[in-house]
Amino acid sequence: MITIAESGMTFGPFADTHCFQIENSLLHNSAQPGVQIAEFLLIQNGQGNQPPQVWIVEAKSSTPNPGSPLPGAADTFSDIIAEIRDKLLNALTLGVTACIGRHANAGQVLPQAFTGLPLDRTVFRLVLVINGHRAEWLPPLQDALTQALRVTSRTWDLGAGSVVVMNDTLARQRGLIA
Repeated sequence: MITIAESGMTFGPFADTHCFQIENSLLHNSAQPGVQIAEFLLIQNGQGNQPPQVWIVEAKSSTPNPGSPLPGAADTFSDIIAEIRDKLLNALTLGVTACIGRHANAGQVLPQAFTGLPLDRTVFRLVLVINGHRAEWLPPLQDALTQALRVTSRTWDLGAGSVVVMNDTLARQRGLIA
């Protein structure tokens, strides 16, 4: 079983075969420098005839309000959204290209369940989890991130609901946090 400590939260435990810690992987290291990436990819097996889902998870300890800079930093809300978009997109792309064998070391690092993933029918969810974020603060983030990932959602045909923003409470309810 795998647990992942990130941004003041402990994700998991997850089966070793279904969780790919892409941020700390040899695969990500070989794509460096400058490739920002989400924390991990998690396969959720579909029930019955439902296809499997791959959740690509980025964790944050905080985010600024729309139009507001972070205290003591030059980053604005739009900068943070762009950074999160890039991390999620890079993780999606690197994860899928590893699954189709585009990287020489993919076979060494991909967990077992990722190697036989039916990519043509797999559902992908781009997930942002913010520690301690109040529920009423989630909608502006959801809207901004959905808009920032609109082109990605369309070109990858990810479908409605492919971008998910939640706080630690919702993540716990969804089984991401113990």
